[in-house]
Amino acid sequence: MIRSLFICMLALCAAALGSCGRSGVRKVQINAAGSTTLGPVVTMLAETYRKVDPTVSVTVSLGGSGQGINELKEGRIQIANSSRKMKPEEAEEIRKKVGQEPREFEVAIDALAVYVHRDNPLMEISIDQLRSMYSAEGDVTTWEGVAPGGLRGSIRLLGRETNSGTYEYFGEMVNGKYGEGPNEGKVKDFRVGIAEMNSSQAVVDTLTSTRNSVAYDGMAFKTDTVKWLAVSRKAGEPAVLPSVADAQSGRYPLSRKLYMYTVGEPSAELKRFIDWVRSAEGQKVVAEAHCVPLP
Repeated sequence: MIRSLFICMLALCAAALGSCGRSGVRKVQINAAGSTTLGPVVTMLAETYRKVDPTVSVTVSLGGSGQGINELKEGRIQIANSSRKMKPEEAEEIRKKVGQEPREFEVAIDALAVYVHRDNPLMEISIDQLRSMYSAEGDVTTWEGVAPGGLRGSIRLLGRETNSGTYEYFGEMVNGKYGEGPNEGKVKDFRVGIAEMNSSQAVVDTLTSTRNSVAYDGMAFKTDTVKWLAVSRKAGEPAVLPSVADAQSGRYPLSRKLYMYTVGEPSAELKRFIDWVRSAEGQKVVAEAHCVPLP
């Protein structure tokens, strides 16, 4: 009887979010998943936080904002990292399945940069021009159609996978939404034939080896082999390069907030981690990860 009770107590300890180590100190495991844009930032935050609180370990996996929110709904993780706001239907699914409200925490800001090969002479582009390239309603397929005196030939359009929050945000900001009608409020379709990249690293690698390509992704992924284009809201208006100040102020046209989501009120350990992420110390790590800290 005593032995059975002892085994039961061990099983309960191992099954809990926190487990008991040999020293008797309660070890806490937090699992986070989702956005590939936010993933490297949260990884750096997790590594730094382990020095702040050695009893807490945060593991981070990628897969896209949509996948992270789905894993949160299924109870497989405690934090969903997302580069877009949770959709109303996703929040409703969580309420129905779990019986609790999802909680939203802004943790950083990102400037969605427009990338080209470093040898591309083009220096700036407008949202209108991007729409003419990426939208199903657009008609520009060559670099001559974008700007004279630059590259010649066809444009190779690179994008993100449909599960990516970056894909959804870019579609909303560039392609726009349908007005009145059966598709009212839905984001307009992308052009057929855009090469879908399943990670930010794949975007940069493909740009590096393909001179006539153009892509969009978070500003944190810039390397010496690619360059940013300054972006304007409309042709003829001043174009702005991605920067911390202009992303915080909203002057840069493609700036967005990045989020962490939990189900219900986070546990004490989880709340301490999220509060630290949003603190001055945590936001310093966000900046070191080449993302934009909260103002």
